[in-house]
Amino acid sequence: MPLPTAEQTAAPDLAGAGAEVAARWTLDPQEAVILLREMLAGGELGVDEVLDDAVDSAVGTGLLALQEARTAPDPSTAAELCLSAVPHLVLAVTLASADLD
Repeated sequence: MPLPTAEQTAAPDLAGAGAEVAARWTLDPQEAVILLREMLAGGELGVDEVLDDAVDSAVGTGLLALQEARTAPDPSTAAELCLSAVPHLVLAVTLASADLD
């Protein structure tokens, strides 16, 4: 069995990093930036990679809420679930437009 490539080894780290940055950003954007810079210090991850993954994480969470809305037992519940997706989608837009330079 061949050994994993550097990209394959970094993929789980990247997914965890993006989700962690997204979660931290909702609580304190400045702390998220500090965390992101600490992650980048090792040189294994790039800022665009981590932010892209953070966007993916936020969008995925929002889409899960919308998916639940499709199977809601009544329109009121569906509307509440749709509204619960909004903060995640706003976070995705915020992360996608973040300029850390």
